[in-house]
Amino acid sequence: MNRGNDRVGPGGRRGVVASALLGVALACCAIAACAETRPAPSDTNADSRERAAPPRPRPEAELDAERLMANVRALPTKRAAYADEPHMEGLRRTEVLLADMLREMGHEPVMDPVDFIGSRSRRGPALDSDDAAGNDDSRAPWNNVYVDIPGIGPAANEWLIFGAHFDAVANSPGADDNGTGTAALLEIARVLKGRPMQRSVRLIFFNLEEVGLVGARAHALRVKEKIDAGEMSVAGMVSMDMLGYYSDKPNSQRSPIPRIGAFEPPTVADFIAMGGILAHRTFSQALDRAMRESAPELKTVVVDFLPVAPPDLLRSDHAPFLAIGVPAVIVSDTANFRSPHYHRPSDTVETLDAERFAICARGMAGALYRLAGPIGEPLIDLASPGAGEIDPVPTQRGE
Repeated sequence: MNRGNDRVGPGGRRGVVASALLGVALACCAIAACAETRPAPSDTNADSRERAAPPRPRPEAELDAERLMANVRALPTKRAAYADEPHMEGLRRTEVLLADMLREMGHEPVMDPVDFIGSRSRRGPALDSDDAAGNDDSRAPWNNVYVDIPGIGPAANEWLIFGAHFDAVANSPGADDNGTGTAALLEIARVLKGRPMQRSVRLIFFNLEEVGLVGARAHALRVKEKIDAGEMSVAGMVSMDMLGYYSDKPNSQRSPIPRIGAFEPPTVADFIAMGGILAHRTFSQALDRAMRESAPELKTVVVDFLPVAPPDLLRSDHAPFLAIGVPAVIVSDTANFRSPHYHRPSDTVETLDAERFAICARGMAGALYRLAGPIGEPLIDLASPGAGEIDPVPTQRGE
């Protein structure tokens, strides 16, 4: 066997080694090139997290219909002033309950004393440590309860005030009047938490509405003092008073206003009503549009074409604000012009239309957010006469 080709001389060995070294170098370069083009795992994960975080839904989308009804059920069914002791104790407990619920949401509730025209009465449950220690004369004012959401930017001195009274009449559970308004305002407080807005917002739970709008009168006077001192301006005020009773039956709706011009009083109780006056129509029309944008299925009837509100449109907490010149409206299911349970023992949770109540509450939540002005969005003009589109005559809107 010939073995001559198996022998490698010195020069041959050097060639083999050089080829091997060249191969290793090329392999290292290829690995380095791949490493340069492949993003670091940590960067990829961070980018994925950023892309995966969706924007927060609008407030109306976060409103929880089940929570809304739970809020109504949570209210004491006896919560009336100038009644027997159980009703007064229930009203005191409602003050505390509302403050506690707002605090749990992360708000800082303010107890707003109502201490005039005989509003002192015997105290119910202890409200704080001083009370529990007996360091008072066992008499104290009733309270409104409110939270403020300060605005950001040049419009922060413009305020929107949304309110609902939480007292009821004696011997009526007050589910619709006004458990629904109270429950809706609680949900609005929850879904607006952590949302920066341009205008400042006050959400206020009024006491003693049923005995003469007492809580609202007291608060309106305090607001007027700040307006007169140049410390605040109020772009608009809304009283949410009874939002949960509806009917599709013919002739289920009556009207405190007869047919006037193009206004045809509705006869079916399938809508939510808004009452205002002609001088403040810029605000009422903007509110109506914002409500229907937030809840397109909401049906509304707006009565804001009269120069002076008739007495039946002054029976809620917006009236004292109208009296001090603030644009103010009532949003309501129209009370005794529709509901057979108004101020009766039958005003219970079971009589509420939960679905349409939730639609209305969504409309209110979204409307407040739109009118307050989300950061980065154009601010809706609520002051200039004729701002935006205004219907020439009152109409029913929605399906």
